[in-house]
Amino acid sequence: MKLPIRILSVISSLYLIAPGAEEDTVKLPPTPWHMVNLHWKNHGELKNFDTFSVDVEISCDASLEAYQLYIAPLCSTINGDTFYGGIQTRCSGWDAMKAEEQKRQPERPAFIFSRWSEKPDLTLKDVRATPGGFVELAGYEGDFASGRRPYPWKVGKYTYTLQRLDTEMVHGKPFTWLGAFVHEHATGKDIFVSALRFEGETLTHGDENSGFIEFYGGEPPEISKLPALEVCFSNLRYNGTAADLKAVTANFIRQPMNRPDKLDAPISPNIMHVSASEDGRAVTCKLVNKIFPDSEEPNRVLWSETK
Repeated sequence: MKLPIRILSVISSLYLIAPGAEEDTVKLPPTPWHMVNLHWKNHGELKNFDTFSVDVEISCDASLEAYQLYIAPLCSTINGDTFYGGIQTRCSGWDAMKAEEQKRQPERPAFIFSRWSEKPDLTLKDVRATPGGFVELAGYEGDFASGRRPYPWKVGKYTYTLQRLDTEMVHGKPFTWLGAFVHEHATGKDIFVSALRFEGETLTHGDENSGFIEFYGGEPPEISKLPALEVCFSNLRYNGTAADLKAVTANFIRQPMNRPDKLDAPISPNIMHVSASEDGRAVTCKLVNKIFPDSEEPNRVLWSETK
């Protein structure tokens, strides 16, 4: 499958800081920093897809609003087209009710749901949002359409769900809407993020789900002062049933990537530790405030049914 620039970046980037080097002795690379890339591999594609959900628990001893942080618990394909979704600290876009004006709104904490196409055929008609929501349609990161829902999320537990919605005919072909929703456990609220339209009457989900955590913009953060952020991804479910997992892997950002479109992969220092539960169904990512050597976190299988 063809992945957007951001997802390709988390799979392969260039690590230039010497292992064990102190932050004040090196020049920190520019953001974005993709700190970890996770893969939950299933036994095969899921045909007749209706729902996918994943729990995200965020704990932190300091405000994250100073950082452009993206916690992305889901990324895969629907009918061959890539999508991703997650939680951002500072998100923007066009006013969903005045999208044709393409006037960028002030940044706010938000939930996001985006999809890509291999050809520039997406339009604003492929996005459903609500009053107060944001949308965006662009090609600077591959051809994508996106819906965002500003929301003052806090430390706590959230369940991010994708839900198959209605099907409609467009120029004689069936297209099906896929909605993104977030349940906030602390308040019991269910938040509609947005819905995106995919070609086809039935939906097929790819054979794995990926996730990542990144600082996606702004000045490089001061590593020694980073908050003690901890994020746990767990309880992946397809069509209401626990994911049929084959393996769970973690990859770190240590390989060069030179793209023909000149949008080379970003660089990320080693500042995130990862661990998995014994059954592989919970993965915890811990941000640390000191750069560590590659040997502390090798690219590896966190869990496998054959182990």
